Amino acid sequence: MRYGVIGVGGVGGFYGGMLASSGKEVVFVGKPRHVKVFKTKGLTVESFKYGKFTVRESEKVTFSDSFEVLKDVDVVLICVKSYDTEGVARELSKVGGSFAVVSIQNGIENEEILAKYLGSDRVIGATAFIGSYVREPGVVVHEAAGLLEIGEIVTTTVTDRIKRIAEEMTQAGVEVRISRNIKYTLWKKLMWNVAFNPYSVVTRATVGEMIAHPEASGVLRHLMEECMKVADVCGVKLKRETAEKYMKSSPDLMSYKTSMLLDFERGKPLEIDGITGALIRKAEKRGVEVPYNRCVYATVLLLDEKRNR
Repeated sequence: MRYGVIGVGGVGGFYGGMLASSGKEVVFVGKPRHVKVFKTKGLTVESFKYGKFTVRESEKVTFSDSFEVLKDVDVVLICVKSYDTEGVARELSKVGGSFAVVSIQNGIENEEILAKYLGSDRVIGATAFIGSYVREPGVVVHEAAGLLEIGEIVTTTVTDRIKRIAEEMTQAGVEVRISRNIKYTLWKKLMWNVAFNPYSVVTRATVGEMIAHPEASGVLRHLMEECMKVADVCGVKLKRETAEKYMKSSPDLMSYKTSMLLDFERGKPLEIDGITGALIRKAEKRGVEVPYNRCVYATVLLLDEKRNR
């Protein structure tokens, strides 16, 4: 299969880079200034697990700032921030083609947005449990985890296309797990995101520092408990042991700075609305109180406004 990757950041750069380095045909679509770097220097991935490698433009690898190059691909990996999802979906709807789209993004609303423009049958859900970031233009650092879970949005059946995508990504060295209930998987990832991502901006702390601090770890637990309540009224039964697992974390994540904290430190837009904002919107519709999440949400918004001033 031929792959497209939209958003060549920490996530798209890593998964797309792994596919390309294994010999798959990959079309990377990014911003013009980034594409210029890729065409000159290539895309370099420095991985704690797979070592350092560079993907360069060739017969099988293309770097472009145009969505038109995606017309003949089979699968498009959507790896942009949630605040860019609607714009990307709108552009993809103009391209034509019959490619499937895999949303490798944070939040629980991206698949709905993509389905609105492309049709739900073309949308595949996914969650990336990974620590990766762009150190400098053209260089992606993979410093923790890497598991990718994928599944169909409209059915619990493991379709042929899911099997093939999983098989090819596994061949590329990516750790892949097929989910028969991707909605549950997305909420499970949201439970981590609503706790660790925004609260790290408030505390300026790593995952390990937040977990180790008695009072801070208590806040994390409350944030996750509220997410569980909202998920429950949305028909998703999250497991308490999942929250406990998150509070123990893996060794490689303990010194990890969340993507939201990295974005805050670098002056980039924050995904707070697509993560905590999405949870609050779901809670409001169903009459569930989420005071801890509202407090952290308001605090991050204020810090963001002060930073931007």
